[in-house]
Amino acid sequence: MNTKRPKSRLPGITEDGFLDPAQFPIDVVLQQALSDNRQEFHSAVSLLRSMYNHGRKEAGVFLIGLLLTCGDNWEKRRAIATALYDVQTEDCVKVLFGELKRVKNTNSTRRYRNEVIDLLSCMPPSLVLSGFEELLADKSLTPRMRAKFENVRDDLAYRHQHGYH
Repeated sequence: MNTKRPKSRLPGITEDGFLDPAQFPIDVVLQQALSDNRQEFHSAVSLLRSMYNHGRKEAGVFLIGLLLTCGDNWEKRRAIATALYDVQTEDCVKVLFGELKRVKNTNSTRRYRNEVIDLLSCMPPSLVLSGFEELLADKSLTPRMRAKFENVRDDLAYRHQHGYH
């Protein structure tokens, strides 16, 4: 009896039949991420996050680009922001702070902006402290937003001072 399994012929699938995000072809995933189909979009964004976490840095670049090109679709923007939690790079941080400056705080954007703030607050303090300081220098901030940014900045400063990442 032959107990040897044949090698998988599907790219990105291991011999044991599991998905290997590091080897999965990205082309199909990129097409799905541009889809208007909600399920396809969310699956693709989730897989791009996984691919990034398995060493596919180009997936993070694509997520950042996708964020910048999805218009005023706040549901898509929140999903992408969630996927960016693992893309802790200077370029990602610059884009996210740019989003906080660009996107005005309204009823329709509030959840997205809060997602971006939460995302930045989870990043290494050394990457984001100066960005929060810059936001706090803006004289046009509402007292509520100023308090929110100060709380995040203070928490980040504490984590930085005590060596937490």
